[in-house]
Amino acid sequence: MCWPWPCCWRGAAGHARSGGGRCAGDRPAVPTPTPRPPRRRSLRQPQAALTDGELAAFVEAAAEHHGAVSVQAAVIEDGTVTAQAAWGWATLNSDPMTTDHKLRVASLTKVVVGMCAMLLSEDGTVTLDEPIGTWWDTTSVNPWYPDTPVTIDTLLTHTSSLAASDSLSARTYSGARSRISGSGYRAVEPGDPAGWAYNNYGFAVLGMTLELAADTSLDYVLAEGLLDPLGIDAAFEGGSVDNTDLLATLYYYGGSLARSTSEQRSYTLDYAPGHKGNFFDGGFTCSAGDLAKLAAVLANDGAYEGQVLLSPESVVWMETPLDTPVSDGRSTFLQCRPLRYQEELYGRDGLYYHTGSAYGQYALLSYDPDTGDGVVVLTSGADGVVDEHGIYAICGEIAQAVYAAVEEDT
Repeated sequence: MCWPWPCCWRGAAGHARSGGGRCAGDRPAVPTPTPRPPRRRSLRQPQAALTDGELAAFVEAAAEHHGAVSVQAAVIEDGTVTAQAAWGWATLNSDPMTTDHKLRVASLTKVVVGMCAMLLSEDGTVTLDEPIGTWWDTTSVNPWYPDTPVTIDTLLTHTSSLAASDSLSARTYSGARSRISGSGYRAVEPGDPAGWAYNNYGFAVLGMTLELAADTSLDYVLAEGLLDPLGIDAAFEGGSVDNTDLLATLYYYGGSLARSTSEQRSYTLDYAPGHKGNFFDGGFTCSAGDLAKLAAVLANDGAYEGQVLLSPESVVWMETPLDTPVSDGRSTFLQCRPLRYQEELYGRDGLYYHTGSAYGQYALLSYDPDTGDGVVVLTSGADGVVDEHGIYAICGEIAQAVYAAVEEDT
């Protein structure tokens, strides 16, 4: 990627970061989670259980069932991406979808922002339970609960108590700072699951907070810590990926235009750290295969093909749920940081996952913490039907077929 600032910065703990290697000495900055048993891994044969062709058949069946314009999917087996497939059109009737095309991943972006928070926590740049006003040079106190701070961790769990806002002006530095230091709160206690409310605006503030703490773009943090080591071309802004020729057009159900590739190319990293938070709740742009590599890091306790990219403690913290289940009106689940968890999902004992929807897109990132298997699905132009688990059915049908096929081979 080509960025307007040098890719070298110094976190709050004074550790220089420039193109390689984690600062392992600061990992105690991650909160200590409740210990858990080691992950159970299958005795899998070296050969992958699912071929690209078999995955393509699952994708085609679901795409045709739900009237999609395009679908990408990728499979993780035992912590490694093993199969990818693409179906339909990157641009309707002119550019066939491939596994290399890049789509806006909607709210799956929140998982990526969560991984950035862990990177910055590990090197001591941020403390997850510190009031976010520390980095905004203001107070960050809910006036109804002045003794309970709004923190990075409460933002990760959608329990910050910040009031939601769709206003672009609220996503600027001055707009967000005014809301944080003023009356931009709901009358619920920060961190209390009873006050849970899914909050896109909270992740806009979270991304800006992380940038202010690091004094650099979150794209830099992500590129150095994860994208570059994994060979991934992706960015929070569609126009900031290296190969913008691979951007896919976004469509609503029925094939009407949602976002053109030219519009997506106009979204670039042309602002100072913390200046605006437009893209941190849903703008991350990537292929399903590359996003599956990031999911595989989580499924494999922070490592991918021998590279340790996050500490196991960071992954456990992202997987640690609130004390009580929450409901979004479509399903009940355990809210993690910011992953979700449901038991007995798609034939597995339990899956961590996140869904996404915007501009005609429906998406799913999921993985089985016991086996290291996972599925990422990105779609455009499908019908948006939701299944009994609160997951978009086009994504769930592919995931269920994959998990069953991989399970049979173990």
